[in-house]
Amino acid sequence: MKYYLQLLGFLICFSSSAQTYSGSGGSIPDNSAPVNFYMTVSGLSSTTLNHALGLVKVRININHTYDNDLIAKLIAPDGTVVSLFTNIGGGGHNFTNTCFDSSITSLPITSDTAPFTGTYLPEGNLGNVNNNQNGNGVWILQVQDNATADTGSVINWQLTFGSNAPLPFGMSSDIPLVVINTNGQTITGGSPVFANMKVIDHGIGATNHYLDTGNIFNGIIDIKVRGSYSASLPQVPYRITTYTADSSADSNVAMLNMPSEHDWILLAGYNDKSFIRNTLMYKLFGNIGHYASRTRHCEVILNGEYIGIYVFLEKIKRDKNRIDISKLKLSDTTGNELTGGYIFRHDYSDVGWTSQYAPDSCNTRYYEFEYDYPSPDSIQIPQGNYIKHIIDTLESRLYGSHPYDTLRGYRPKINTVSFVDYMLCNELAWNIDGYKKSMFFHKDKNSHDSTLHAGPIWDFDWSLKRMPWVPTDYSGWNYTLNPCDGDVLFLPWFNILMQDTLFQNEARCHWDYFRQHSFKTDSINHYIDSMAHLLRNAQQQHFTRWQILGINTGTPEVAPFSATFQEEIDTLKSILKQRMLWIDANLPGVCRKPYDPFPRLTTPSVVKEAGLNCYPNPASNSFTINYNGSPTRCIKVYSQLGQLLYTQNVTGSQFDISVDCAKWSPGLYLVVVERENNAPLLYKLMKE
Repeated sequence: MKYYLQLLGFLICFSSSAQTYSGSGGSIPDNSAPVNFYMTVSGLSSTTLNHALGLVKVRININHTYDNDLIAKLIAPDGTVVSLFTNIGGGGHNFTNTCFDSSITSLPITSDTAPFTGTYLPEGNLGNVNNNQNGNGVWILQVQDNATADTGSVINWQLTFGSNAPLPFGMSSDIPLVVINTNGQTITGGSPVFANMKVIDHGIGATNHYLDTGNIFNGIIDIKVRGSYSASLPQVPYRITTYTADSSADSNVAMLNMPSEHDWILLAGYNDKSFIRNTLMYKLFGNIGHYASRTRHCEVILNGEYIGIYVFLEKIKRDKNRIDISKLKLSDTTGNELTGGYIFRHDYSDVGWTSQYAPDSCNTRYYEFEYDYPSPDSIQIPQGNYIKHIIDTLESRLYGSHPYDTLRGYRPKINTVSFVDYMLCNELAWNIDGYKKSMFFHKDKNSHDSTLHAGPIWDFDWSLKRMPWVPTDYSGWNYTLNPCDGDVLFLPWFNILMQDTLFQNEARCHWDYFRQHSFKTDSINHYIDSMAHLLRNAQQQHFTRWQILGINTGTPEVAPFSATFQEEIDTLKSILKQRMLWIDANLPGVCRKPYDPFPRLTTPSVVKEAGLNCYPNPASNSFTINYNGSPTRCIKVYSQLGQLLYTQNVTGSQFDISVDCAKWSPGLYLVVVERENNAPLLYKLMKE
């Protein structure tokens, strides 16, 4: 059957009486930069490419001994880029009379195997070049071999122009649109390149078009590929930094209702077909009182090519609006100034330090930690020694003979709340990576807080999926995994902590409280459904560009594979429900004293009673404090971590006051009305 389909496609590719142009080829260097093969098109019956006359087919002939090494793109005279294929075919050979036609609805190039012969749906949309540009001019077939050991050559290639041509897609969006132009430079994981970027967002329900002016941002960035495994996938993630107009220095900007900064990440949606796993977990971690990166979904056009749905998010770093710890200066090398702030990771090996401990079962490998803040090129020797000493001390207590002793054990050294909540979020998500890589920790100056904090959480692309090693009932604890079983050693800290009855009890209390609030199934499903609705149009464009629904791509999963976006959403909700029910029934510990998320603020004299109300609750960009009671002195609003975010002196016994909370993180907040002669009034408000 495949043979006859390919033969039919081959005949269709050449049956048109439309205008066809041919180009020559040449060698493809092994593991090298992209090579351009040029073709001059002239004499088209209409100079304007559109539905009436436009590009309808591309044919290529390539000899190569390992097709999976190759990336091929078509570049139109106006610079519009269309992806034909990206690293497909495994170890198969050659593309022989391979035709690409965006009008067919079957046989995507990504779903077939080498050798590729016949007519296929390309990865990109040929219709994107039919954008009313002049088709007469220089066209480019760009081919790159991006791996070692195998070589080949382009034999020839053809373009066919005809009627009923496909039209552009992905050039507009009903979610924020990010348009990047590198001016011909190739983005790699090495040194960043300077580029132009505009971010367009006209608001909910409005259409953002790639020709629009960047109303959120329009300026200079540098950009590079980021990530480890994710960087190997066809849709790659990027790290970007915003710059001044003359590119002389980085420049802080507020982006998509996120606080001003200059370091950002574009997280690709290829390995998460729901596009929600990371944003959901960051939202939940924020809702329970901790900092997590703020996020916004967007669609991205890179060098004229639509490349799909991304998550625009904050890079983890020290900042008053991100990880709010003290700045550590180069001169802070003694006394209290030396003690913070620090951010470090347990991750793939990088500049940092090696633990003095190694697992008994794999004693040729030691635990490693990597500097994040201060950066490896700016951290001073006393500072590096200090944070290493802090972890050496903690590990000597955890791995020693008295780990649970009140004074000699781990408890005086860590912020237990953050460690409990870090563990619960990673277990909720069945996220094994949360214990071996992308593990962040931070510490402030002793004068503010002498303990080590776990988090923020990071990287959930591999979570909440049907993978071969995941039990079908989503049972078990990831914190118990053998340290030697991962590509990076699993850090056993949480396994040790969970042997402590006190830590177990605290985890049980937190979990029971969260299940009534932030981890409530209905609340989580509401968020997932709202995001699915937001992405209902964008996902169609994404899965036209990346034809991966119903296919096992990225994280290895087991059948059945979701054939539609809605199936992917339903599967995610089903897995979450199963996992949380299992934790409900199996989390150890006994909660004797219910968890209070505001321990530093709620005292017996602080009460909630009739007369104080806040609406809407949950709030989004603003909320109103409504009060009717005895005379007041002031209003204060605290974060769940006890940070004072808003204060206003108010005298009177009746008022409505609007508070702008657009830049606050999602989570729980405490509104306190201080009164003249009575106890304060308390109101708990949720920010979405």
